[in-house]
Amino acid sequence: MLRQLPNDRRRRARVDGRRASIGRAPRARRGMSADDLLPDERKVLEQLGHLSLDFRAMWAISNLFRSSAAIRRHMEARVLAPDRLSWTSFVGLWVLWVWGELGANAFADAVGISRPTATGVLRTLEGRGWATRRKDPADGRGVLVSLTREGRTKIQHLFPRFNAEEAAIAGSLSPAEQDQLARLLRTVARSVGSAM
Repeated sequence: MLRQLPNDRRRRARVDGRRASIGRAPRARRGMSADDLLPDERKVLEQLGHLSLDFRAMWAISNLFRSSAAIRRHMEARVLAPDRLSWTSFVGLWVLWVWGELGANAFADAVGISRPTATGVLRTLEGRGWATRRKDPADGRGVLVSLTREGRTKIQHLFPRFNAEEAAIAGSLSPAEQDQLARLLRTVARSVGSAM
């Protein structure tokens, strides 16, 4: 069983007609060993460990994606399912609760979805009586979106349950680790945001 990570010294080889680096004998990288890895990561390392890849970056980003997908599924099952809410509809409610009335395009951007998807989400929220759309008086073609009284009541009752699950999930980390994770994720978010 693989116990150490490939080292940073590489020799060159051809892979699919392109040059690729092949690691020499595996050696532990500072502060990290294969025992720290998840089974999926060990499999990737076994299959691709000979290539010159940035495994630290791969694991950081793939674990960010893996964690966010797992948290989303968990929240949908534990918090949102009783109200038959999708993650995106919940985020839409939350955005309107926090930011108040928004233009439809600003709503889509804040929720992190495309404009056509936002139309479907708003249709769902309107159908449930939780949101309303109206023409923007400053722009005849624009639409403004806001919560209804029922929508505000729904998110005010739902969010404490959601936050309790956030606390339960984050509870596996110390308060200092939670602060550190939040800082690191903000750095990633700023980096990706500035690159777009």
